[in-house]
Amino acid sequence: MRKLLTRVLLSVATFVIGCAAVLGSMWLWLLPLPVLDEPSLAQVKAPAAAIKALEVSVCDLKSDPAKYNHLLVKITGYFSRGFEDSTLYDPGCKSRQFIWVDMGGKRSINVMYCCGFSPKPTRDKELEVEGVKLPLTEDATFNQYDKSLAEGNNVKATVIGTFFSGKKEQYPGGTSYSGYGHMGIGSLFIVQQVLSSEVTEVKEN
Repeated sequence: MRKLLTRVLLSVATFVIGCAAVLGSMWLWLLPLPVLDEPSLAQVKAPAAAIKALEVSVCDLKSDPAKYNHLLVKITGYFSRGFEDSTLYDPGCKSRQFIWVDMGGKRSINVMYCCGFSPKPTRDKELEVEGVKLPLTEDATFNQYDKSLAEGNNVKATVIGTFFSGKKEQYPGGTSYSGYGHMGIGSLFIVQQVLSSEVTEVKEN
């Protein structure tokens, strides 16, 4: 009789322990999962230095200015600088869209381009255009590029910078984008880093 009672008690104990284990597992499944904070824009946004410039041609910019408005781009093109002139061009482009060139940071092209304007080589604060801050990498490569242009040479260079299309306007000769440069007749390209440059005799067509 005692042995039978012991077996019954063991069976009941085993059953109770089993039920407790099952209920414990079910309770864990019913508990709400911890909610992780959603990453803020500041957490997922790539740092400015990691943003890769879009590689395009001068002809791309001239053919469809609005497409590249406010974009950081990498281009290889021809640059000229002089009285009422600071131009980015490529003799192979069919479009006659004008692109005026300036430099980011506190450096300036030091060019006379419109009425009542006094050209100077530097500006008081870092350049900002249409709400976009435009820093400049000033290194030996940039200084060589700037020196060559300041001496009146035409330069072929590979650069990184930000493009501003300007406003689309209808003229007797067709449609063009304007608002920048000499008499506000063109788009704007801001040089922010020079990767390479060389003096060339190629002239604007």
